[in-house]
Amino acid sequence: MRNFRKYLKKLQELDIEDTLIGKGRTVILISGSSNYESAALSYEQKEFLKIFEEYGYKIIDSNFPYNKKFENKKYDDVSIIRASISNIIYYIHTLYNRDFQKEIRRHMKFLMDREDIIVVSQSSGLNMLKILNRDNLDRIKIFALGPVATGRRKTENMTVIKGKKDIYTRTIDFHEEDRRVDCGHFNYLINNEIKEKICEELQKDKN
Repeated sequence: MRNFRKYLKKLQELDIEDTLIGKGRTVILISGSSNYESAALSYEQKEFLKIFEEYGYKIIDSNFPYNKKFENKKYDDVSIIRASISNIIYYIHTLYNRDFQKEIRRHMKFLMDREDIIVVSQSSGLNMLKILNRDNLDRIKIFALGPVATGRRKTENMTVIKGKKDIYTRTIDFHEEDRRVDCGHFNYLINNEIKEKICEELQKDKN
């Protein structure tokens, strides 16, 4: 809990004018956090996001809070046990910590007036998005991979993909799925069926 308090204080000190999000077609990834000191993406996350480059989207090479002054280069590949504990704590704070919710809204302010952003959410990332204004989110295309979030209602442009072997989303999340694939909670980004589904959606938009 002490590590999360330190993390929250850092978020509160950041200036949102230092956001990494610029203008133009953009794709971002949002998930829980297994390392409160870095927002760096894993190799798998970076490789997965390359799908969107072919369709003219700029990739933001960072997880939340997407800020130049928050470490986003050094990725620490922690153990599954440590990652799971950190993500559970993170998930709880998205639900009950009003100060954290305020920071999510503040750092995600750039989403509120944009229609050219795609968001790829993993795990509790969808819960973070649902803290934002519903009307604004309806304009944004969201690919929710293995969501672990409260409620059932989906936004207008949300595609929910769940894994047959994902015990977390099967037992905790109740959003209706658009596609079920053969993978577990930690394998969405290397699943070819998911990549094909996303490319289908992007091609429709392109046409």
